[in-house]
Amino acid sequence: MDALFSIKRGQQFGYLLLSAALLTLSFPKTSWSFLAWVAFVPLFKTLEGQPGRKRLALGYTMGFFYSLGVFYWVTHSMRYYGHLSLPISISMLVLLALYLALFPAVFGLLWGLFPAGGFFSLIWAPALWVGLEYLRAFLLTGFPWALVGYSQYRLLPLIQVAEYTGVYGLSFLILLINQALYQLFVKSGDHRPWSLKWGEAAAAGGLLVLVVAHGYAVLPENRKADDRSKQIKVSIIQGNIDQMVKWNTAHQEETITIYTDLSKESLSKLSAIRPEDKTAPLLIWPETAVPFYFLNEHRLTGRLFALSRETNAHLLFGSPAVGQKNHRPHYYNRAYLLSPSGQVAYYDKVHLVPFGEYVPLKRFLPFVHRMVESIGEFSTGPRPYGLDHPEGKIGILICFETIFPEISRDLKRDGCRLLVNITNDAWFGDTSAPYQHLSMLTLRAVENRVWIARAANTGFSALIDSSGRIIRKSSLFEKAALQDIIPLREGSTFYSRHGDWLVVFCFLAVIGGLLGRGLLIRKNKTIKRR
Repeated sequence: MDALFSIKRGQQFGYLLLSAALLTLSFPKTSWSFLAWVAFVPLFKTLEGQPGRKRLALGYTMGFFYSLGVFYWVTHSMRYYGHLSLPISISMLVLLALYLALFPAVFGLLWGLFPAGGFFSLIWAPALWVGLEYLRAFLLTGFPWALVGYSQYRLLPLIQVAEYTGVYGLSFLILLINQALYQLFVKSGDHRPWSLKWGEAAAAGGLLVLVVAHGYAVLPENRKADDRSKQIKVSIIQGNIDQMVKWNTAHQEETITIYTDLSKESLSKLSAIRPEDKTAPLLIWPETAVPFYFLNEHRLTGRLFALSRETNAHLLFGSPAVGQKNHRPHYYNRAYLLSPSGQVAYYDKVHLVPFGEYVPLKRFLPFVHRMVESIGEFSTGPRPYGLDHPEGKIGILICFETIFPEISRDLKRDGCRLLVNITNDAWFGDTSAPYQHLSMLTLRAVENRVWIARAANTGFSALIDSSGRIIRKSSLFEKAALQDIIPLREGSTFYSRHGDWLVVFCFLAVIGGLLGRGLLIRKNKTIKRR
């Protein structure tokens, strides 16, 4: 077995590329999710028996190419949305990959501290990886896009565990199985009895079976809970406004006309679903669907109030906003909710897109700010909170706030019974990014057992049920409307109440392992002196 999986120095780079490719292909667009369950095995084999510095370099190399594969779309976004030159756009992608590769580099360095095999080695890899994923979600404001667990979003029985563990539970399982396969079939120099190695693999496989069995059991029960819940009529509008003309003042009136016409047609179809239901529907337009400062542009603002009043619909839409703070103008990415009676509520985005809505660390990295001076500079809102609707409180997620589980969890704890994601993914083009963005949203539904309505300027607009199933979905780059009557779930999940307890366990395991190894080394040195 050792000879079969022996690795020469010249093969290391190929093994690292193989791991990077398998991980990349496990995510959308391809979504070959099964590849994630073996993707780390080539990396583990490459790290085997290497000194610390070499493991650091090997992990960094794999992480760099993995990041290039998953985030290649950054170049497109910077080029066509940020209006940067191609060389600078490519440079931004490389800088991002160089940063994100630091986390697999640390993983490679620390992974080799427990090479002997055994139960703790089995737990060490997933605990270490999950801990590093969590750090990536917060360091430098955080960027938890494409965590390994998201690759499984289409496997409904598997992802139901997220109501207890969040997406990190899926990442833990994937790394656990990878480590078990490595220790059972690939690891060199492990002369322990096969019964022990098979026992460890059986424990890992048994946990996976339990998770999937739980998912099959809970899916029908969750559907029954949806059926018992209060309902709301929802209409989602996808205007498909070209990003190149979106902010042109000459096209503002045409944009509002497109959304108004689509809305009236969609609301007519919605009322036909259940004619006896006279409750006010929720009409949802995407992020910055209103391409001017709402309430400042009185002529067009009046059309929005009129639409809400005439259709008896609560109109939710995105618009830029400006306010004064410390005698200076501050700009916000805002969601407004208009009632038929003319009341206005709003929510300001709390987690901005780095290099899209602000430049991080610009005080310390002025050269970066000069490189991307055409990119906007927005201010953050105070905190996540829900907006009141007669049928129940609504939580808003603007753009990539969807990838931060704590925001959705805060909204659920605030009493929100429906989550609404408004976004403009036009700047991604037809890359893998719109597919990745939608896939991550499904986990927010499972984690909080809440339905999610999503309105995207150019797609994908969607309805996602509380099991993470995509019920309805538009196509990219077309005008579309989705309408349905959906549940408003009450209550909370273990995850929405207790958060990332699994991450705490992983950190404790890593800290305990490092302390234990340090004490063991110290003890051995003491014995040698004697």
